[in-house]
Amino acid sequence: MTQNIPLAVGLVLIGSFCFALSAHLQHRAVDTHLGGNAHKEQMSFRSFLQAVRSTRWMLGLVLLGVSAVFQIVALSMAPLSVVQPLGLLAFPWSVLLAARATRTWVPPRIQLAVAVTVAATLAFTIVTSIHASAGSDLVIRRVVIGALVVYAVVGLFSTLGGRGPYKWRSLFWSSGGALFYGLEASLVKSIIEYVRSHTWPYSAAIYGIVVALLVGAVAAGWLIQQGYATGPAEIVVGSMTVTSPVVAVAFGILVLGEGVGITPTAAALMMALGAVAIAGVIALARFHPTHDHGGHGLGSTAAGQLKR
Repeated sequence: MTQNIPLAVGLVLIGSFCFALSAHLQHRAVDTHLGGNAHKEQMSFRSFLQAVRSTRWMLGLVLLGVSAVFQIVALSMAPLSVVQPLGLLAFPWSVLLAARATRTWVPPRIQLAVAVTVAATLAFTIVTSIHASAGSDLVIRRVVIGALVVYAVVGLFSTLGGRGPYKWRSLFWSSGGALFYGLEASLVKSIIEYVRSHTWPYSAAIYGIVVALLVGAVAAGWLIQQGYATGPAEIVVGSMTVTSPVVAVAFGILVLGEGVGITPTAAALMMALGAVAIAGVIALARFHPTHDHGGHGLGSTAAGQLKR
């Protein structure tokens, strides 16, 4: 399939809304089953199996599948470092969906966290799209090393999600899942590029990438459900839509060779914008009403929140 960046952008825009709605539905299903999980405890596998029987959860799964298909098609038409950051648009969708569902006015500090994250990530995407190479320099050894690094970091985040400070657990869990989702997009792009330039049915490398892809996908799904169980959907989506693009862009630049045209100035600007975007998500986790004593998420009836 030939390069078609405008169509790829359109597909990712639609997919971002599907992803946000999927997160909203699955979080409500898990939260309803766990009764709010005030102590932020890890969800057991038995509880997970009970939660997934919900019609709401299954509808979320279908929407997640639609989002994934759109992303894969988009990756076949544009560089990884251009496509993946656009998934950030799921972040404001998520906040708006939560506000609509609870008929709650979004507090100013949440609006600020959203605005900072969106602005920084979109700027990051623009800089990347200007300098990203349309082709890839695929070397399997680099793909393997990159995947192992991500797996190691996810292991650390999973430990922090289960044993870290209560108010950060959702962020740790969802960040672990986001790292895997960023890796998944990177591996899908690797497969696409490999198939384009190799006789893939006879290559052990392609099947190794597929195995890593499937294992990561299952693990990512589990980590994200833990994020839903220990915090609001907006934290999960916010973390995923920032961390995942950063991982994918880094993979595209360092592993797939999409960054050959990036100048030192552009690289410094990308690093600064990425740091600002991540700071926005951290601010959302720190100031989200769910973490206030006595609060109940974006729909809290605590004094000071304006109702529509």
